[in-house]
Amino acid sequence: MPRGVWEKVPDSGIWWIHYVDAEGKRRREKVGRKTDAIKLYHQRKAEAAAGKKLNKPLRQRERTFHELAENALEYAKKNKSNPADDEQKIRLLTGEFGSRSGSSLTQQELAAFLESRNTSPATFNRYRATLSMIYREAIRNGWTERNPARLIKAKKEDNARIRFLSDEEEESIRLILVEEYPERFLNEFEIALHTGMRRSEQFSLAWDQVDLKGKRIQLLKTKNGSGRVIPLNSAALAAFERQFLVSGHAKQVFLADDGKPLIRKPIRRWFEDTMLKAQIRNFSWHCLRHTFASRLVMAGVSLKAVQELMGHKTIQMTARYAHLSPGHLQSAVELISGAIPAEQPLKKPTATRTATGTKKATRKG
Repeated sequence: MPRGVWEKVPDSGIWWIHYVDAEGKRRREKVGRKTDAIKLYHQRKAEAAAGKKLNKPLRQRERTFHELAENALEYAKKNKSNPADDEQKIRLLTGEFGSRSGSSLTQQELAAFLESRNTSPATFNRYRATLSMIYREAIRNGWTERNPARLIKAKKEDNARIRFLSDEEEESIRLILVEEYPERFLNEFEIALHTGMRRSEQFSLAWDQVDLKGKRIQLLKTKNGSGRVIPLNSAALAAFERQFLVSGHAKQVFLADDGKPLIRKPIRRWFEDTMLKAQIRNFSWHCLRHTFASRLVMAGVSLKAVQELMGHKTIQMTARYAHLSPGHLQSAVELISGAIPAEQPLKKPTATRTATGTKKATRKG
């Protein structure tokens, strides 16, 4: 196989050639079949050796943003553990820019569209990352030469505020779920609350990853690129045992209303409705993960252990949970309030002389 012939996307059946022309310029051409690519490669090499110049510069046809986006989506499906998040963003971006030439879009246009969405800084940055992936893969394919998304300034995310459930809020949610919804929704809630799994990790879970006897879950590939083991406490174990009866002999742990696996992003309308009924504001599904981590820290679990349970790549991500609610900090300082018994009034200090001759305030009695 000539070194200048390669299949950019494995098993795609589309082959490319790479060579240096008579003018010393590096060239790439998309050919198609492997045999055609090898033949054209030898032809171009012979032309370059003979000093024959190409009749006209080789140019790829203009690719639409839709083509760039579909190419990126295929990449995400093959290389990301949860491509559904990217797919949702790609569909929205395609709806706005799909018919446009991908190389014609500017940083200003893309940034203006993201701003018009009026999203949080975190969501803005996630869309920016998806756009950058779209153009990065297009550059690898030789479809464009620039990545305008790289010029979009990322927004500063405020990670100091961690929203987690209070005991009263949790009880309100549980009562509503028990009284008004099927049991499987309570199971989903309990498992999220007591394992801290990401949404994608939880709803893609298969039963062969759950060890009920060993009381643990084996996550094979997570957001940070590695797997992890999550031990199950009694509440999580009980929820999984109930869910096993609900799912029957299905391969997946969590099923949709029609009994099929929740392959794509699960619809949790019941969760949003429950938040409204319980009058709980500013609380998303991801906040259940925050609640898991926050309660571990408040219970005295080390940040290193919390990092492992959460699957954080760096300890800095876990350190966010060191800043907890004012109520918890109040409880902490109250632990030392008993140093001076309340029934013993303070007495006026008197002055005594230390061994060095300085005066030192002491208490009588």
